[in-house]
Amino acid sequence: MHPVPRSTLRASVLLVGCLCAVAAVAAEKCSSYQTALESITATDLGQRVAHLADDSMEGRESGTRGGLAAAEYIAAQYQRLRLRPAGDDHKFFQSFAPNFRNVLAVIEGSDPKLRDEMIVVCAHYDHLGYGGLASLGDYGSIHPGADDNASGTAAVLQLARALTLLGNAPKRSILLANWDAEEKGLLGSRHWAAHPTVPLHRIVAAINVDMIGRLRDNRLTVFGGRSAYGWRRLVSSQNDQSQLKLNFSWSLVARADHYPLFEQGIPVLMFHTQLHEDYHRPSDTADRINSRGMEQITRLLFGVVYELARRSSVPAFRAAARHESPDTEEAVLGESAKPADRLGVSWTDDAAAVGGIYVSAVEAGSPADRAGVRDGDLIVRVADRDIRSDDDFFAAVSAADKPASITLRRPGQNQPLSLTVHFAGSPLRWGVVWRVDDAEPATVILTHVVPGSPAARAGLAAHDRVYQVDGHDFADEAAFALLAKTAPESLQLLVERDGRLRIATLRLRQPKPAKRAA
Repeated sequence: MHPVPRSTLRASVLLVGCLCAVAAVAAEKCSSYQTALESITATDLGQRVAHLADDSMEGRESGTRGGLAAAEYIAAQYQRLRLRPAGDDHKFFQSFAPNFRNVLAVIEGSDPKLRDEMIVVCAHYDHLGYGGLASLGDYGSIHPGADDNASGTAAVLQLARALTLLGNAPKRSILLANWDAEEKGLLGSRHWAAHPTVPLHRIVAAINVDMIGRLRDNRLTVFGGRSAYGWRRLVSSQNDQSQLKLNFSWSLVARADHYPLFEQGIPVLMFHTQLHEDYHRPSDTADRINSRGMEQITRLLFGVVYELARRSSVPAFRAAARHESPDTEEAVLGESAKPADRLGVSWTDDAAAVGGIYVSAVEAGSPADRAGVRDGDLIVRVADRDIRSDDDFFAAVSAADKPASITLRRPGQNQPLSLTVHFAGSPLRWGVVWRVDDAEPATVILTHVVPGSPAARAGLAAHDRVYQVDGHDFADEAAFALLAKTAPESLQLLVERDGRLRIATLRLRQPKPAKRAA
């Protein structure tokens, strides 16, 4: 793996049922699916990494005795699974100059209409041998490459085995590709893209697995998430069991083996657990691998591949991703929208301490000014909400109809005053502002959550994605707005944050605390 720039909510029990509805595959995910998924274990993954990173492999440098031995080992695993060779001359190997070899196998699809379409799952198996110019450690010492990339190779091998345990083969075909000479400049994947062993037009998606052996803080980086419409939702919908914290990076550069396929207009993803102090050093050994983390990631990979293989259509390539990067992210998305100031007052005191908010300034010409609010007034009620905290005030002003009344106490007057205010803008019933992004269709992305609002009480935050309203998908933001507007007193949202889904229940009225019997 070449250097890549570095760019919890847990699901409730309700999430399992909701995810089945979202994916509409509950019936298909029968016992054989669970058996296949559970066949991906930390023990098996760790053993495969240990074998590939053993000193006998001598660092798996391309074209060397160790590199050739690694290729033979991979081919033997595919042969044991009785997979169809997909290299040259009906063999598992695709050779290229000077003496390098990709290892390729196919799991044939079962659906007469979909089996001609193919999903590529790939990982490079080579490493640095005894060092060389790319080494960051001692030249002349074996560089085992346990994380880079015995980890990804092990994941592809375990995925292949799991897929053969399904009761029925996947509907689409799956090409398992183990690239050689990645460390020498993506030579294996570039050679295959230039001389494909299956027609490129059959490839509908490609997933690269590179350096997944050092999961830390449960965080997995997903590259390429903007190369197809809806990638993020598809990946997140398969994260229910692994519950990884997913970082969908905007970085998509020519530093890993998915890029030659991306250049061909193929939607791509790459799973990666980021660089570490043992990268390209002799200390990248098997004993430092997080096998449990690999199990989580490989099970996520299995779910994503299964979903891609079974659905009637796959996400289409998004050409705009060619021009996007972390540097363009802000320009593409724009500034996070916040609601306009609907009243036009400033205050300084803590509302919880004074039982309201003391107005310290009134903006000239604002709704507050036109209603007769003055500096020094104590606003104690907005519409039907008492103001006992700053959050109460934010939420009440945000949700107030226009016109609505405010109640205040004025210095020198014994009785409270009631004023009618024509609040600016439209009320935010649930307390959210959102935007949309063409890379994430049928999704709204929250840009602001009003403190004290129903959304805030439900734990929502800016950057959360909303995928469903009351169990229903929606086509666009207009449909979302209609569903939210017509909901009566509560709203259930399927929400994604960092690749994790949960149900958030928004209620217009705060539930009253239960009274205890004396």
